[in-house]
Amino acid sequence: MKRSLLLALLIVLLCGCREVTVPEAADTDAPTPPSAVFEETATATPTPESTATATVTPEPTATATVPTNTPAPEPVEPTDTPAPTTTPEIAAAQMPAESTPTPEQSPTDELQGRFVFQVASGGDIYTVNADGSNLTRLTDGMDPDWSPVGGQITFSHWTTPWGIYIINGDGSGERLLFSSNVARAPVWSPDGTQIAFYFETEGMTAPMKMCMGELCRTIPPRPQTEWHIGVVDVADGYLHQPYNDRFSFSPTWSADGEWLVYDGGDSGAIPSELHGLCMTTVEGPNNSVLTNNVHDHFPVWSPDGTRIAFMHWQHDHWEIYIMNADGSGRWPLTSSSAYVEPRPNNVSPAWSLDGEQIVFLSDRSGKWEFYVMNADGSKQRKILENVTESLEIQYTGVYERVISWGP
Repeated sequence: MKRSLLLALLIVLLCGCREVTVPEAADTDAPTPPSAVFEETATATPTPESTATATVTPEPTATATVPTNTPAPEPVEPTDTPAPTTTPEIAAAQMPAESTPTPEQSPTDELQGRFVFQVASGGDIYTVNADGSNLTRLTDGMDPDWSPVGGQITFSHWTTPWGIYIINGDGSGERLLFSSNVARAPVWSPDGTQIAFYFETEGMTAPMKMCMGELCRTIPPRPQTEWHIGVVDVADGYLHQPYNDRFSFSPTWSADGEWLVYDGGDSGAIPSELHGLCMTTVEGPNNSVLTNNVHDHFPVWSPDGTRIAFMHWQHDHWEIYIMNADGSGRWPLTSSSAYVEPRPNNVSPAWSLDGEQIVFLSDRSGKWEFYVMNADGSKQRKILENVTESLEIQYTGVYERVISWGP
C-alpha cells in the first residue's frame, strides 16, 4: 500500500511540476512576496503532505502576498514619554510663598513720636504712640499741646479751678500754672520756657463820632468783652500781655521764640479794620497785619520757622492752607470736589517735630478721624484708626486744637 501511495504521489508531482512553473503567477497583480516569506515556508514544511497542500490550493500564495500590499514600517524603538513642561507663569504660581519676599515698608511711612489729643472740648485727653499703640488717658480738658523739648503737656480747664495747666506725659504732676476764668489754646514756646494762650477779658469800645447835619456828637467808649493774647512764664507764672487786636485767638510761636502769629480781628481802628492773621512780639508795640483775608484762622508755625499752616473757611467748609512766614505763596494743602455734598472739612493742623509732615482732623469719611500728609500736601492718609474706632472725636468749629505731635 505504501508503494501505491508513493507511486501516486510521484505521478502527481511529475504532472504538476509543469503547472507550477507556468508564468500565470507573474501575470497577477500581487507583487512577488519577499524572500523571507519563502524561507519561512520552506522551513515550516518538513513533510511532503504540507508541500502538497500548499501546491494544490492557491490560497497560501494569495495569503502570503496580501501583507506586502503596504510596505511594513521600520521598527521604532519605544521612547519614554517626556515629562510635561511648565510655563513660567505656572512655575511662579507653584513656587512656595517664601520664595517671593514681601517688600518692606518704606521708613518714610513710619510715623515717629507720640500724639496728645482731646476727644472733645472739655472731654478726655489721651496720649498714643504714632503707630497707634499704648493709648493712655491722662486727664480732661481742652486744646492740649506737647512741649517740643520735654515730656510735658499743657492744656486748659473751663471747670473749677479754671486756667492753664501742665501735666507730665505719663499723667503725673498735673498742676495749675495760670488762673483764668476763660483761657484757651495754650502753646509752648520752642525752648519750653513760656506758654502763649488767649483769654477772655473786658475792654472798651472805641469812641464813635455821629453827625446829623451840622449837629455832631461823640459816643463815649463802652465796656465790651474782648479776647487777648497772654504769655505766661513757666518758671514763676508771670503774665505778659503783648500788643494785639481786640479779638485775638490761637497764637503760635516762631522758631526763634521772638514772634507770635495769631488769628486777628477788629484792631480797634477808626474806621473799623477787619483782617486775618497778625503778628506781634511778647514785649513792645510790634503788632502788624500778616494777611488781609478775614477767613484765615488757626495758624501753626513750622518748627523751622519758614512756613505757616492755617485753616481757611472756603465758602462753606474748612480747608488747610500753607504759606511762607512772610505771608506770601499761600496755597491749599487739602481740597475736595465741588460735586461732593456736603463738602468735607479739614481742620486742626499740627506739625511733626521735623517739619516734614502735618497731622490733622477730617470728616471726609463721614466722621471725624485723624489723617497725616507731607508738608506739601501729598500722600494724605488715615492714621490711628484703632483709636477712632473706639473713641468718637468731636469738633465744634470754634478753632479748638484737637491734636498735637510730640517727641
